[in-house]
Amino acid sequence: MRWADVELAVATAPVAVDDLMAGELARLPDGLRRHDWLLGRAALKALLGIADTSSVMFPNRSVSLTHSTGLAVAARCDGPQAGLGVDLEGWQVIDPRAARFYLHAHERGDLLRLWTVKEALFKATPDNDTAVFLDYEVDDPDALGGAARDRHGRTFEYVSRRRPEGWLTLAVCDAAA
Repeated sequence: MRWADVELAVATAPVAVDDLMAGELARLPDGLRRHDWLLGRAALKALLGIADTSSVMFPNRSVSLTHSTGLAVAARCDGPQAGLGVDLEGWQVIDPRAARFYLHAHERGDLLRLWTVKEALFKATPDNDTAVFLDYEVDDPDALGGAARDRHGRTFEYVSRRRPEGWLTLAVCDAAA
């Protein structure tokens, strides 16, 4: 995987409801999720250069989406990967007691960064409907990038970057898996 092949688009303002297409309006959530969903649509529209994002479903082989801290990041890579995942988490303290729900015994380190790694791995999994974060194991939890695998033996690559907004992690599921 060449990380240079990954394209990103960032949105800091949500798309206006009046600018949504019929298929998007049908998927528009109510309540607390509405703003983040509209923010995500703005990032997807910018990344993909399309007016109607209603056909974009997740998990997705070549597109992923995350939103946190008032912005959305959409990622795209048209490479041979089986799946692509992106996660952004704003600066926050994670209670160390929560680590047992997503980290294996040897996976200790920056709990927030490792959360983004597990979330990006999950999003990169083509059939993640029954997956949980403990299904993924990273080879070197202290590394800002490296290899991981899931309980089915699929292999992944990931890279994490410290951003002013928080940790951003991209992951791909190997197409050969």
